[in-house]
Amino acid sequence: MLFKLKIIYYWLLFKMRGPYSDRKGLKAHQQRELKKFAKKVLINSPFYKSYCQNETVLWDAMPEITKTEFMANFNSINTCNMTIEEAMPFALAAEKNRSFKNEINGVTIGLSTGTSGKRGLFLVSENERAQWVALVMSRVIKPRLFQKQKIAFFLRANSNLYASVSSSLFEFRYFDIFQPIDKLLIELNDFAPQIIAAQPSVLMDIAQAQQSGHIMVWPNQIISFAEVLHQKDKEFIESQLPARITEVYQCTEGFLGVSCEYGTLHLNEDFIHIEKDWIDEDTFYPIITDFSRSSQPIVKYKLNDVLQVKKKPCSCGSQLLALEKIIGRDDDVLNFNTQKIYPDLIARRIAITCNHFYNYTISQVKSDLLEVQIECNEIDYDTLQIQFKEVISNLLQELGVRGVEIDCRRDIVRVSGNKLRKIICKI
Repeated sequence: MLFKLKIIYYWLLFKMRGPYSDRKGLKAHQQRELKKFAKKVLINSPFYKSYCQNETVLWDAMPEITKTEFMANFNSINTCNMTIEEAMPFALAAEKNRSFKNEINGVTIGLSTGTSGKRGLFLVSENERAQWVALVMSRVIKPRLFQKQKIAFFLRANSNLYASVSSSLFEFRYFDIFQPIDKLLIELNDFAPQIIAAQPSVLMDIAQAQQSGHIMVWPNQIISFAEVLHQKDKEFIESQLPARITEVYQCTEGFLGVSCEYGTLHLNEDFIHIEKDWIDEDTFYPIITDFSRSSQPIVKYKLNDVLQVKKKPCSCGSQLLALEKIIGRDDDVLNFNTQKIYPDLIARRIAITCNHFYNYTISQVKSDLLEVQIECNEIDYDTLQIQFKEVISNLLQELGVRGVEIDCRRDIVRVSGNKLRKIICKI
């Protein structure tokens, strides 16, 4: 009961805060929250305590870190006196046993592999869980009076964090993506949810099953997360499932953004301060400080996601930073000597030229070798492999890249439970 009251408290707090009329007001809010964060949270983190001297916070002296440094300093960063030696075996056991009642002393422990495949741990206190649920209810899944909504959540691993959504307003059901997709589709059809939340590759499987008549579901909301949502996939999913997609930018490091009613992805700058490591005039790597987190401070944490700023203001009027798109991760960028090719450029060319495939992956396994896997009907494969080779070869030639071999094969080798990355550099 106390936990539900906390959710209501935070939900009302967020509603009272309201939207910001200009960037100046938003920046002032960030500075106030950063000061509180330093005094109440960072002072309790052995790693950051030395940067908080009396009333002065040495922000400029704090190190910029990545996932590698974050995990190396896990014990001294968190404020829960939690060690990686006790947390990691606990999280790994939960993963192995597929049992996710994963708390130690009231702190939820989650294991993340992300798209990198490298282990990460996240800690979430009860207050943070309540805040997360309240924020999700404010910006993602809107409660409906006198109507309980069913949520089908497709995940690699369940967590108390996600299960916290369950209430008199929402019935949450976890779909374990390590299970065979055919089995999950039958369960989904029987569950008949109003909301489906899944990564784009799983949403594509659901949309294809709907198209073929194997299932018949009628959600009023689709939520996409974890993988880059490509425009062609988005259009196909929305054509088969009668709802518009809400895109959520969520990772181990926090709830970073969500799309508005106009389909624009906005970053949650009222909870997260974002510095930009610019790649060019409109794309950057985000460096985040999440001043809403307390158990495991996220400070000047550099993500390897490549984000593109929206040049024109969003029609929704929000002052939160608007993105044109999430282009991908830096290891989704193909490298040919000094020439870089971003994944979105390849994906757009393929979307324009090729059709009749279910999915594909393009992997750079050597400096002069690309492996292309195409998931399609056998009858379409010969035509598709020619089209894929032509599209990629033409793009490489336009950019002055020569001598690259393109090896095509039918069907995608998938690792159960892993995110599907369309384009990846393995060198």
